[in-house]
Amino acid sequence: MKKIFTLILMFATVFTFAQSLTVTYEGNAVNNGDTLEVVVSQLNTTVDYYLDLTNVTDNDVTMIVYKNDLDMVEGASSSLCIGGTCFPPTTTESNPITIAAHSTLAHATSQNAFHLGYKTPAAGTSYVMFTFANYDNSDDCTSVVFKLVYDPTSVDVVSYATKMRAYPNPASDNVTVEYAVSGNANKVQLVVKNLLGATLYTRNLDVNANKVKMDVSEYPAGIYFYSIEADGRPLVTKKLLVK
Repeated sequence: MKKIFTLILMFATVFTFAQSLTVTYEGNAVNNGDTLEVVVSQLNTTVDYYLDLTNVTDNDVTMIVYKNDLDMVEGASSSLCIGGTCFPPTTTESNPITIAAHSTLAHATSQNAFHLGYKTPAAGTSYVMFTFANYDNSDDCTSVVFKLVYDPTSVDVVSYATKMRAYPNPASDNVTVEYAVSGNANKVQLVVKNLLGATLYTRNLDVNANKVKMDVSEYPAGIYFYSIEADGRPLVTKKLLVK
C-alpha cells in the first residue's frame, strides 16, 4: 500500500502548464520538459532570461514557481525573479502568484513577469530547472530546463541528440525507459529525482542499447523527474507520475 503523497510540489522545473498555462520564450512556445539552450553574453554580470506565462482558462490560476540548480559552473549562481524582485540564489520557491483568466505575465507589460537571473565567473555550462505548479492542483504543472552556456568555443562542448520516454506513465510497479544517445560521453546514466531534487535512483546506461526497466513500486505516489545524464550533465528531463 503506497503512502499518500503529502508534499504538494515542494520542488520542480520550468515548462508549460499542460492545462492551465502556456509558456513562451522569446516569442516561441515552450513545451513541458523542453531544454532551452541560451548563450550567456558576459562574465561576472547578472543576465536576465524572461518567460511569459499565459492563463488560457476562464478562471484565475494561482501558481508557485520552484527552482532547482541541476548542475552549475563553479561559482555561478541563479536567482528566481518575479518582476523587479530577485530572490537570493538559495531560494527554491516563490510565493503564490495569481494570473487572471486569459491574462499573460509578460516582461513587456507586467510588473510581475517571471525571469531567471544568472551570473557566472567562468566559461562553462550550467543547468537550472524551473517548475510552474498550480497551487490548487498538483497535477497541473510544467517544467523547463535552462542550459546556460558561456563562450562555448573556449570549452569542450559535446553535442548530443537524445530521445527518451517512459511507459507506462503514470506507473505503479515497473517502468520501461526508452532512450537514444549520441556523443562521446564517458558515462551515461538514468537518474530519478523527487520534487525536492533528491536523487532516488541512478543506473549506468549502455549507449548501444535502447531501453531499461526500473521498479517504482516502493515510491510514494506523486510526481518525480527522470533524466538522461552524460558525464553528470542532464540532457533530457521529463516528468514521471507514480500512483
